[in-house]
Amino acid sequence: MKYNNFDQYNRIRPYKAQNMIVKTLETIAPPEPQPQPQPAEEIPQPLASTGYINVGVYTALGALPVKDAVVTVYTIDEDGEENALYHVVSNINGRVPTMEVPVEYSPEDPLESPTFYFSTYNMRVQAIGYYTVNIIDLRVYPDVATNYRVSLIPVMEGATEEEGSQTVVIPPTPADISNE
Repeated sequence: MKYNNFDQYNRIRPYKAQNMIVKTLETIAPPEPQPQPQPAEEIPQPLASTGYINVGVYTALGALPVKDAVVTVYTIDEDGEENALYHVVSNINGRVPTMEVPVEYSPEDPLESPTFYFSTYNMRVQAIGYYTVNIIDLRVYPDVATNYRVSLIPVMEGATEEEGSQTVVIPPTPADISNE
């Protein structure tokens, strides 16, 4: 009973650690720092970080998960071409693996928000028997997981999947408008 952490009333006693710091009698003088050459002008480089996108694909207003839905995250280059970063398929629970995307921003860029830095991406969700959903300009912030819950609408009988596709454009915030 002497070496356990319980007292006589069967309550846990707190563990007390002894300070084991040993003082050094002799100190060694640190070497003198060498002067570093200063660059004439620093060029601001874009800062790179990583953001995360989590997606859940459902139908019936979120009541039922959609299995085997294809989620594509992409960017559009200057020529208007799509550059796919991810093609992932939803599981039986309607979830896709977390997608890790680069977030690049430059604090010197006046078009960026001075408070929130982010990168924009586009996302397309497709499944057999459902209308396609496109989400344009979704924002991904550095070191933050952005969660999306996408509701797919079943294709009506006799209609094609292209007729009822949805496109959601995320509008700019007042901070974005004030920077233009």
